[in-house]
Amino acid sequence: MPDTKDVDQARSFLQGERLTFAQANALWNRLKKDDELSWARQVLQRLREEPDCVSDGLPNAKATNDILCHQQALLTSKDPELDAATRHDDALELLARRFEFIKNKELPGDGETLGIAGGISKRRWSDLGQLKDLMQAAEFYERGARNDLGDDAYPHINAAFLEDVLAEAGQQPEERRRRARELRERILRDIEISGTWFNTATRAEALFGLERYDEATEVLRQSAAKPAPWELRTMAEQVAHLAHIHKKQPLSVPSIRKFFDTLLSGAGSAIRSVMIGKVGLALSGGGFRASFYHLGVLACLAECDALRDVEVLSCVSGGSIVGACYWLKLRQRLLQPGALTRDDYIELVRDLIKHFQLAVDTDVRGQVQPYVASILWHMALGEKGALSPEKVAAALEEHFYRPLWSAGGLPRDNEPIRMDQLVFTPADHNPALAGPGEFNPAKHNWLRAQKVPALILNATTVNTGHVWHFTSTWMGESPWAVHEAADSIPRLEWSNYDGTVGWHIGLGRAVAASACVPMVFAPLRLGKSYEKGIEVSLVDGGVHDNQGTVSLLASGCNVILVSDACGQLMLEPVPTPGLRGLKKSTMRSMDTLMERVRLANFADLDARRRSGLLRGLMFLHLKSGLDAEVIRLSFSQEAYVLKREPLSRSGVRKDFQQALAELRTDLNVFTADEACGLMACGYQMASKALYDQLPKLQEIWQRTPRTDWPFKDMLDEITSGKNTTALREKRLQALREGSSVDFWAGSPSWLIKAFRRVRSSIRTYFAATIA
Repeated sequence: MPDTKDVDQARSFLQGERLTFAQANALWNRLKKDDELSWARQVLQRLREEPDCVSDGLPNAKATNDILCHQQALLTSKDPELDAATRHDDALELLARRFEFIKNKELPGDGETLGIAGGISKRRWSDLGQLKDLMQAAEFYERGARNDLGDDAYPHINAAFLEDVLAEAGQQPEERRRRARELRERILRDIEISGTWFNTATRAEALFGLERYDEATEVLRQSAAKPAPWELRTMAEQVAHLAHIHKKQPLSVPSIRKFFDTLLSGAGSAIRSVMIGKVGLALSGGGFRASFYHLGVLACLAECDALRDVEVLSCVSGGSIVGACYWLKLRQRLLQPGALTRDDYIELVRDLIKHFQLAVDTDVRGQVQPYVASILWHMALGEKGALSPEKVAAALEEHFYRPLWSAGGLPRDNEPIRMDQLVFTPADHNPALAGPGEFNPAKHNWLRAQKVPALILNATTVNTGHVWHFTSTWMGESPWAVHEAADSIPRLEWSNYDGTVGWHIGLGRAVAASACVPMVFAPLRLGKSYEKGIEVSLVDGGVHDNQGTVSLLASGCNVILVSDACGQLMLEPVPTPGLRGLKKSTMRSMDTLMERVRLANFADLDARRRSGLLRGLMFLHLKSGLDAEVIRLSFSQEAYVLKREPLSRSGVRKDFQQALAELRTDLNVFTADEACGLMACGYQMASKALYDQLPKLQEIWQRTPRTDWPFKDMLDEITSGKNTTALREKRLQALREGSSVDFWAGSPSWLIKAFRRVRSSIRTYFAATIA
């Protein structure tokens, strides 16, 4: 997207142009209103820190300078360009330098400043998930609530809200609920009715928090105030959080539904959005094994009508390959008029499965690696990997993505689908409801019945070790996964696409970068767009975050669905000796580290769920429910015997689940049994987990009769409780044989024999030398 006139003026101002105070003050206000938060923050920072930048100097009025400080702190806390781990601390420090009472609890402070400090701490809790930040926010709001109510009782109503949140998290529940009730009763008793939106919102929320839902609805009905969409959304989301604290199934309570019908009059879809929360779906890496597993999960989510609620789709490696296909299929449908029904989503996934199976049958790896000689030649040229990511990108573009493209015609044969071409406006977008301006999923999805998910493809930057993101509007290293307090490596700036300077990329190349398994593929190079001669090299996103959950948290998702089919650590009975063992040992060390990262990601998500930061978490992984045997000592005298059931907790036969979990993570052809087995496993595990792990959403994501999916026969097989079936052993054996990767595919027999003779001679030589 081109820069606006205000952004151009901000850039000139930051480069030295002088403005009057009135001009500079109006500029940052306009930038803030247009959601250009980073530019607004930088303009305001220069305005406060360099008084000579304005020709008429800064005003001496204390009230004006207090406001400027408040706004700089707010913008610093919200600036997406700043590190999420430090920007909130920096914002609080800005307040503390001007207002001594921020750090000194013994000093009295004004409600507005303390309310802003509480909001910053609450935002830090939202970003980082630490309970201490939630408690600090509650403390700031409580101190602010010692002041008069003013027009909107901002710190008072938020103090009451956080008391309830902390009580729900188990922090002195009885005492905190009592304080919340007293704060709301004080608001209703003492606040003067003014007719402004925030005055109305505070009174309605106070009544709602006291579970006086009908009275809260009446306050809304009597109000003539017309809030801006963001003001309405802020209140709706906070009250929805309260509704989930009060009731297991809020929308089943008629008075609660009536309240939201009144609050969001004319925007019935928004009721569903605020009650569910912001849903993010993460599709892990793991080659085509992961891709087919994810297709089964998508089938389940379509069947229970949950796909329409997904607002962010974060993909890694094999998840990126299938995730981009799903996103393009959805884009096709959303460009057509008419609302999507549950059946439409089911049909969409059914068509996606058919398309994906045909694309996989083209044998991507076979196309980029015809025979072993090409690998040896590729490595001899100095590449840090056996296969070319550019060839993979071309194969993905041709077979997976171009057949799904519909945007008024395909690009010419020699031109790829570019990431910036993915931006679109759905046919049913309603500017009268959403407000003026271009369609923006981040701003408008909450008003929609069928969301337009933000697509995030995750890769890893070799140069820095940071995560690299591709979206439909920008690429680069975002601050989301960079913690400056513990990471001194420079961050490579992110930026919107700009074809005039060569800052763009094709969809196929972005996905190939996300799937560039180190040593198997050479890194994908982006060229030298950065200063200091840096040439960006990208590898598999799984090196940094194989589940893609960091992007969901950074996007503000509070309901997270994780489909994890990545390769996991297996038991190694005896380490392999010699040079071959050295390679295996190195790879196992890498696998151990990745397993540790996977477990740490899950622990972080679970902690956020327990603290109330996440409304819901569904975490699937392919080995979930398999027996973790205790291997006894050879001299053990223990006599206990554990009873092992044939089905896992998900209702999948453990023998099939184990075989599927050990399938290769490759980009070659998968047999019908392999593909259907993986899809059936993903479907069954999601069907079980969706309602076990997200019970509060059962009233919205409802079970339906099973659809006749292409993997139906395999689903019956892998969930069968029968002692035997006609095809069980044959299918199991076929799946077990699919665990290894055939790197000799397409190679002539004479070359295979010659390579093996050379390898044998090398081993003999080194064995004799060591001896």
